[in-house]
Amino acid sequence: MNRYLLYALAACAVAIVYGWSHMKEQAKELATATDRITTLSAAAESRRNTQKLLAQLDTEHTKALTDAQAQNKALLVRIGAGAQRLSVPARCPAVGATSATTGLDDAEARAELDPATAQRIVAIPNDGDDAIRALTALQDWVTTACLGATNQ
Repeated sequence: MNRYLLYALAACAVAIVYGWSHMKEQAKELATATDRITTLSAAAESRRNTQKLLAQLDTEHTKALTDAQAQNKALLVRIGAGAQRLSVPARCPAVGATSATTGLDDAEARAELDPATAQRIVAIPNDGDDAIRALTALQDWVTTACLGATNQ
């Protein structure tokens, strides 16, 4: 009977040692899983923040583009209707050759453009401004999304 008791105690000791070893492995796995969860949670939070920043940038740039396009369209309408005129410096040598001009020597001669031509001329820098706005939006997106920096 003593022998059976010793076998039972030895079996219990082996089971305890095995259980303790198994618990240590599970504790290590739990710690690894917890670290991984923490890392993934931080990555997910970073991704959410980047998405918020990108949405904010998109809203800002879209509003700036819409506002600029509305101003440009209004300017083109005013020029087309003749409510606003576009003139350029001009020289008329035939007119300036006469000696009858008195008191206008300092005045700069200006030539007014017809509305259709003025609209085409004003559209050129507007297209350039749109390209600059698009480039700025792209640079902000790359800075925020790819480089992870905030431009504030």
